[in-house]
Amino acid sequence: MGVTLANAEPSQEFVEQQKQRLLELKAELEEMRQGLAEDQEFRSEEEGDLTQHDSGDVSHSLHTRQVDATTEEQLGRRLEHVERALQKIEEGTYGVCDDTGEPIPQGRLEAMPEAIRTVEAQQRHQDAYRNRGQI
Repeated sequence: MGVTLANAEPSQEFVEQQKQRLLELKAELEEMRQGLAEDQEFRSEEEGDLTQHDSGDVSHSLHTRQVDATTEEQLGRRLEHVERALQKIEEGTYGVCDDTGEPIPQGRLEAMPEAIRTVEAQQRHQDAYRNRGQI
């Protein structure tokens, strides 16, 4: 990997390596999403009409559906970030925070190639996401 200063623009070599990592991650996330959809379809066929089951079975089934929905939402958000990071590579803005325009430290990009925000901006984004709908 190209060695750069924390606030310097990432080297072309680094960006190319990150692009490959992002493409692999995208394929992996899409595969996971497809597997989750297949699991949900299989369970739906197996469960049939929930009114025909006892309350324990129904409770377990509803919990499993809720976990699946949460997992699917998390996969979807991560996939969106991967796709945005790939778009930023094409735009020539990879390593620049979407919210602040500040450089994203290379260490963060190495740990999370799909990072599109600095740690601070990501924390603000997550706080706003959690607090949406609250007054």
